[in-house]
Amino acid sequence: MRQIGIFCTVLLAIVWGCEPLTERKQPPPSLYQLSQSDLDLSGEQLAKGYCAACHLMPDPSVLDQKTWATLLPDMRKRMGLYLEEDFGTAMPEDEGVPEGIYSKVPYITHENWKKLEAYYLENAPVTPLPQAKKERPQAGIPGFTLEVPVFSAIRSSLTTLLRIHPQTGDLWVGDRFRAIYRLDSKNKFKQIDSLPTRVAPVDLIWNSPSSFDLISMGKMDPSNDSIGLLSTFNLKGTSWEEVPRIDQLMRPMDMEVADWNGDGKKDYVICQFGNHVGKLSVFLSKPNGFTEVILKKDPGARRSIAVDYDKDGDLDLMVLFSQAKEGLSLYENLGKGDFKEKQLLAFHPAFGSSDFRFEDINKDGEPEIILVNGDNADQSQIFKSYHGLRIFKRDDKGKYQESWFYPMYGASGLELGDFDQDGFVDIVTLSFFPDLRQVDYQHVIYFKQSAGGKFTPSTLKEQVEDHFLTLTKGDLDLDGDVDLILGTFAFDQLYKAPDRPWRPFLVLRNQLR
Repeated sequence: MRQIGIFCTVLLAIVWGCEPLTERKQPPPSLYQLSQSDLDLSGEQLAKGYCAACHLMPDPSVLDQKTWATLLPDMRKRMGLYLEEDFGTAMPEDEGVPEGIYSKVPYITHENWKKLEAYYLENAPVTPLPQAKKERPQAGIPGFTLEVPVFSAIRSSLTTLLRIHPQTGDLWVGDRFRAIYRLDSKNKFKQIDSLPTRVAPVDLIWNSPSSFDLISMGKMDPSNDSIGLLSTFNLKGTSWEEVPRIDQLMRPMDMEVADWNGDGKKDYVICQFGNHVGKLSVFLSKPNGFTEVILKKDPGARRSIAVDYDKDGDLDLMVLFSQAKEGLSLYENLGKGDFKEKQLLAFHPAFGSSDFRFEDINKDGEPEIILVNGDNADQSQIFKSYHGLRIFKRDDKGKYQESWFYPMYGASGLELGDFDQDGFVDIVTLSFFPDLRQVDYQHVIYFKQSAGGKFTPSTLKEQVEDHFLTLTKGDLDLDGDVDLILGTFAFDQLYKAPDRPWRPFLVLRNQLR
């Protein structure tokens, strides 16, 4: 009787791993249930059970053999199986990993692990798969000229935040080394003032010309620290006064401000990316502070967008997750601080989700999901053929299907806008992990949309070698068109004293007006 029950559980695991996420009727089996099976399963069947119990099962082809061989031992340890070859290596707790991430009891036998491992190593390509054929970007972004501002200050170029003030056009630059610089965009970006921040600033939202909310993330390097902070800065005379609002945040990456409980006051949704642990939280206003409602206790929350998705008069939430359980979820607002999650898209854990927008890009009356994936700062730092820019359209059944894909290694930043004011929405993408071996550097690609939904790609004519981490848009010179700013993040300046002039950003100046 027991064997029949386990057989049914394992069959469920196999079926569950094959069905599309939105069609699964049963929850996945637990790792303990899988570990108790005495059936003779193949490596593929074991992968469908074990891998799908935690996230969308990756196909062996998503990584090459060498990368799988490097990554799989960590997956084994997470399931509590340690082998003789692990002796002498650091244990998770020695590296500050919280309890519960790596099991203290084995959930897979050595025999089954060898079959699962062999399935991936034997079916993976010897080298990473190449990009699909694509339209080669034209040299020179139409309607824009590149400007490289010159600064005399010797300072590391490690930009973590860019914002253009909507009223003044001033450029605000956040730096990894705990500072924000306010620059006069109409006077060769002369520094107006600077503000110290407690930790690296990453997101800023204006309340008024003299007030803004700021998210500071804490350590940029992967960590489980909770030293992130939300503060409000108010201008008092000629100086800025910081008012801490919410602290002990776990590497926050993004915030969205809106009124989710309908009381007329600002609430905050904060994506606490974390590392091994993290969470997605909505902080609802109350007379003496905020009430935290945890929407998800998983790491990897990357971007949130407030939207009345179901058109019922209140605000829902769309959130992109980019760590292990990658995907895009809708949180339907049920009122009184309650939300119901529905996963709209699911991706395998090496997908590298980075940013998204929800906008009617083809003017058909129905918003599309525009998404870039290319995060490569993980355990599989190889060029991935599935990195790039995607558009997902909603079908007649309410499901999102990929309608367009443009391959782009390391795609990590995204901005949309009718930059040439021709009535069509254009797209700008940024790559933090470009392939500099390509003939044209493709760390910035501009996609001009024309009639019929055709996108024509173009890239910088100049072969600049900067690495760009941040991207923003706005009217720098207040002339009525939208400019673009590319934030520089120089890897080679991370852990040494500054030794060259500051180069925090490059400007793509719109020549429309």
